[in-house]
Amino acid sequence: GELEGGEFRGGRFDLDGNDSDGDDDAGVGMFGSSHVSSFAKRCESVNTMASFLWWIVGFYWVVSGGEQLLVDAPRLYWLTVVYLAFDVFFAIFCVVLACLIGIALCCCLPCIIAILYTVAGQEGASEAELSMLPKYRFRASNNDGKLGEGGGVMVPLENVSGYLATERILLPEDAECCICLSSYDDGAELHALPCNHHFHATCIVKWLKMNATCPLCKYNILKGNEQV
Repeated sequence: GELEGGEFRGGRFDLDGNDSDGDDDAGVGMFGSSHVSSFAKRCESVNTMASFLWWIVGFYWVVSGGEQLLVDAPRLYWLTVVYLAFDVFFAIFCVVLACLIGIALCCCLPCIIAILYTVAGQEGASEAELSMLPKYRFRASNNDGKLGEGGGVMVPLENVSGYLATERILLPEDAECCICLSSYDDGAELHALPCNHHFHATCIVKWLKMNATCPLCKYNILKGNEQV
């Protein structure tokens, strides 16, 4: 029994030893591959720098001693000139193309944003859904039509479905549209969302046609939930 146990333990030890050797070999292999990859990257960088420096030296030789080379080896001279001209043209083309792309991005950025916004699949509200929003008429608290210390009142108006909301009193700091950042003038038409945030009717309609969420709390008027 002890012999069998010893053999079992010996076998276990041998098995562990084999596994350990396998792990060591795997580690050495990984280290070797990473070392080779790093060496290859360094060689690539050195090759790039050497090619660039050799290009500059060759360009200098052709420009400074081109007359003698043209006499001794005209074909080699013109081949070198064509090669250098092609390189210069390609470099100038890349620089001009990069500048044109940058100018195009700056000039067409609003259109690009609109296209990306459409491709992203943002869901806007329809006219029927917008017509169901509660409507209000803002009434300033003083007589001259300007916002006074008492703020103002949101007087409810009937919407298409005949729904009439309740009157709301606004403090001066709340009597402004967060989209256009303008204070409510006396008689301005307002819309309120289910989350109780209110805006100019024209501002919020334009917003909801593109994105059916509240600009402040991201409440989705179509799905009835908050995205934040």
